[in-house]
Amino acid sequence: MASVSDFVSEDTGLISHAVSGFVPRSVLVPFKQDECSLQPLVQVGESVREGQTIAQGKTSSVQATIPGVVEAISIVQYPDGKQGKAAKINLGGSFSFLGKRKARIDWKTFTPSTILTLLTEKGVVNTFDHCVSLAGQIHNLHTKSARILAVRLFDDDPSRVTEKFIAEHYWREVAEGISIVAKAMDASGVVFCYDSEKKLEPIPQADSLFPMPQLSCSVNVEKYPAGFSHEIAAAVKKVSESAPFNKIGNRDLYIDSMTALAVYNAIVCSVPLMERYVHVTGDCLNAISIMKVKIGTTLGDLAKQCGGFKRPVAKIVINGLVTGFSVSSLSIPVTKMVKSVAFLPAKKACRQYTEQCIRCGDCRKICPVGLYPDMLYRSFLHGKNGTELEKQYAATSILCTGCGLCDAVCPSRLPLNETAVLLKGRNDEE
Repeated sequence: MASVSDFVSEDTGLISHAVSGFVPRSVLVPFKQDECSLQPLVQVGESVREGQTIAQGKTSSVQATIPGVVEAISIVQYPDGKQGKAAKINLGGSFSFLGKRKARIDWKTFTPSTILTLLTEKGVVNTFDHCVSLAGQIHNLHTKSARILAVRLFDDDPSRVTEKFIAEHYWREVAEGISIVAKAMDASGVVFCYDSEKKLEPIPQADSLFPMPQLSCSVNVEKYPAGFSHEIAAAVKKVSESAPFNKIGNRDLYIDSMTALAVYNAIVCSVPLMERYVHVTGDCLNAISIMKVKIGTTLGDLAKQCGGFKRPVAKIVINGLVTGFSVSSLSIPVTKMVKSVAFLPAKKACRQYTEQCIRCGDCRKICPVGLYPDMLYRSFLHGKNGTELEKQYAATSILCTGCGLCDAVCPSRLPLNETAVLLKGRNDEE
């Protein structure tokens, strides 16, 4: 593990409440917001309602986040650097959900299959690691998993405060959302993983919400990594040697507080996933905030709602300084995967160009699971023409947790973490 002193958010403890973002005059809603392939259901010139499904897949969907007219369907850049189609919707008409009183639904009468259907219809995703369909994850749980639901109530990236903020300020809703997921997956046990500096409040109506075994597990977030599935599983096994928790592993289901809140809104309030709480920060802004914004709001609109810029922006980072993505355009829309946006000046923007590997070994020393990221990089470059030793190293990529520490220490700025993730995906397919 490594110290996070250089990356801990300067906003920790400064934000006491969330603010609602202005309703934008237009939004850019991408048709693809997770790993699922979706079929667009709208055309240019068509009127849409707030919450209307505009793209549909087997286990996922995307909704219009404002009422209005589809002005265009074009190719836009996504927060993760990829490109894809998005619907530009111009505001017009009345809202179906915004400002309306939410009626509470008795979800306890629902069967697990009904919950999964609703999660798909409401477009709920799991943002614990990368953005994936929650219904799809539950449906595809490995047959050999212990069926444990582990919930992270803090941010895996120390420069973010979003998940921690949601867990602290919306604990009742988060707890009920966790219970719904546990029922949908027929969980054998539930783990609440929290920051050791924060005392976990009693769970409201715990007996009725959680008929299965529960375990509270504190984690020292002063060390990094602390919030990935590998670290959580190790922490759970340290505090419990009894079943079912001693069987926890990477095949079980891990979610975060943001996912649990989205489940609550979708199932209890019947509201599709159309908004996100986003930690908007950075030395370039006049103000920082946790902002509740419509999906499809551009990064430029976020900055305007924080008072604009007080100095030039040299770098924009999505989802944290350690594990996030660097982008360059203010026209990129907020998607379901976005948890934070940092607008950084030149003095905090490191150089982006890469050099040849100098074989310093720093990436090997810092890897928390003992991988050789430099060898994974060479294996990826050489592909099928690599040596037998390089191919053997490539197979170890399945152990990568995606913490990004190798990228942080590499003096040559090589994309070591990204390479490991690509190799890991290739091994999973094989």
